[in-house]
Amino acid sequence: MRNILLILNFLFIVTISSTLFAQGIVNNGAAIVLTNSANIYVDGGSNAGFLNSGAAQINSDGTILLEGDWTNNGSTDVFTNIDNQGSVNFVGSTAQQIGGSHSTTFENIDINNSGSDVILDYNQVVSYNLTMTQGDLDLKDKTVDLGANGTLVNETVNRRLKSTDGAGIDGNGTGTIFATRNNPTGNVAGLGLTVNLGSNGSTTVYRGHLVQSGTGSFSANSSVFRYYQVSPVTNAGGGTSVTFHDCFTPELNGHGANELIMYQWMEHNNSGIEYWHPIPDNNSGSSVSITQTLDLATLNYIKVTLGSETKPLPVEMVELKARCVDNVKEIFWETASEQNSDYFELYSSINGVDYNYLTSITAAGFSNQNIKYNHIDLNEYNSNIVYYKVVQYDFNGNTNSYFTKVQDCNTKRDLEMDILTNPSREWVKINVKSINKGSYNLAFYDNIGKLMVQKKVQIDDETQTITINTSNLSDGYYNVVLFDNFSKVSKLLLIKK
Repeated sequence: MRNILLILNFLFIVTISSTLFAQGIVNNGAAIVLTNSANIYVDGGSNAGFLNSGAAQINSDGTILLEGDWTNNGSTDVFTNIDNQGSVNFVGSTAQQIGGSHSTTFENIDINNSGSDVILDYNQVVSYNLTMTQGDLDLKDKTVDLGANGTLVNETVNRRLKSTDGAGIDGNGTGTIFATRNNPTGNVAGLGLTVNLGSNGSTTVYRGHLVQSGTGSFSANSSVFRYYQVSPVTNAGGGTSVTFHDCFTPELNGHGANELIMYQWMEHNNSGIEYWHPIPDNNSGSSVSITQTLDLATLNYIKVTLGSETKPLPVEMVELKARCVDNVKEIFWETASEQNSDYFELYSSINGVDYNYLTSITAAGFSNQNIKYNHIDLNEYNSNIVYYKVVQYDFNGNTNSYFTKVQDCNTKRDLEMDILTNPSREWVKINVKSINKGSYNLAFYDNIGKLMVQKKVQIDDETQTITINTSNLSDGYYNVVLFDNFSKVSKLLLIKK
């Protein structure tokens, strides 16, 4: 290979080994310098790309206009002397990729593809401006780090960020773009979320486009194709105000723009049970931008998205218990928040299979706070154990069922079960206490009563821990039942992956 010195309207110096092609640049360790206002136009269609296959370095105060892919398979971040002077402009007319096996620290990027998308194939860094001129930037499952100074510029409905999966389905990609600021205020890095956190220290604002889905009876519900997460923030930013500025038409996911409300990710009383909490604006929804004051929570980050009141994100039962109080059985439950909740029906059973109606209790309908319900059962049962079922009805007729049980206060418990990992992910640990050793049946039922897991369990000690693989179960609530011919116990389990 040979050293090359070209002096035209720009200065282009190759100090080590470099190869120039009419259809691209392959750099195997060269140092390239572009002086102020200098341009390199890499022409030739989809093959007209840049490939770093070594320890390439580019000191650029000019512009590289690229019709093909940018691939960094070398050992460097490529650009040196990061001073906001240089830019790489993606000016193709067919799909272009930014990838390789090593990230690149760009000074500025201009997405200016006239006929297709620019696709992220590896995590990248943009130190200053990421400008949207033509075409979309598809994050796929990768990240763009805007660091301490980077900004997203000129995004519109016709030139936007998105995340697709391998099949190209919008809203299914896990990619994010993020920026880190000290005590951030305002529309941080132009990402579309205004926060005012005051003296919060170093804070990262993430923007993703993965649709946020419901669970249980809300599994058909989902958010728009955008969410934000701000971390770290104490108490989930409770009492602070945020503004969700943009939600472009392709991101609406079937929701009406004038029906949108903000949802905040919450945790119930340090229980590990997390859920989407609606923050309605007079229950009427509104078009973006939407400003809301966040509620206090026990999480160390803020996470918000948008959904509609007519197709709400999940509002789950967070607690259901039954107990004996002075030989009287009391059933009580709590909801974290409610949307379209009409009423509850309460049932009892002495065998955990055949249930009898007890009463109906009116639900809150729409609420953004914890609500507690209870019922005292004065009935006498010809059994030491009574099982209870609460069925929640929505205004649209949908139902969700929850189960628990209570044992007679004066009867010694011969079988007890505690779920040690609740909520669980891939595995659930169950602690069992029994004075009767032998073989028991363990069953998992979903929220409509369908048997999902069943297996034999051998109990050889009075106290024993059982581990069950739940990787094949979808997110949601399950009624876990342990029983033999003489006794039966059940607990409510949340699967959340």
